[in-house]
Amino acid sequence: MSGISRRLAVAVAMTVALAGRANAQDHAHAGHQATPSAEVASVIQAIQALFAAAERGDLAALDSIYAGDSLLVIEGSGINRGWTDYRDNHLAPELKEFSNFRYRPFEIEARVSGNLAWATFRYALSADLPNGKADVVGRGTAILERRGARWVVRLTHTASRARRPSDPPMP
Repeated sequence: MSGISRRLAVAVAMTVALAGRANAQDHAHAGHQATPSAEVASVIQAIQALFAAAERGDLAALDSIYAGDSLLVIEGSGINRGWTDYRDNHLAPELKEFSNFRYRPFEIEARVSGNLAWATFRYALSADLPNGKADVVGRGTAILERRGARWVVRLTHTASRARRPSDPPMP
């Protein structure tokens, strides 16, 4: 098992273990009546900022949201290791292809334990492409680490499918 795979396995195991210890005050659904703790609210804001920066194509903002060389991005069956790999070999070329790009998270649920946080979310993505249109909905998980006063994204894992008539509209 490679060092990154081993670290990922440890991060996932820690997340599962910590999930059982997280208490009700550190759990919230964005947009629901429960009042999230300040820490949970800041994690939700970090996820929202991530999507907003990607939608704007703001790679400079993403530099401060993603965890640099510690980042791991899994999309479907693809994987990128580190922000530079993800930015240069996946995200930047993809964003150049998109016009009228919309990328929105919803139903964000977050938990915090110490300097580690994790969130699950649904998302919608639409864009005009050179050879058609992308219109998908998906689900994702993110693991975040507190660095000083802010949260950075260490891992995202997302999967999507084509939008169906029964799916919610673009948020």
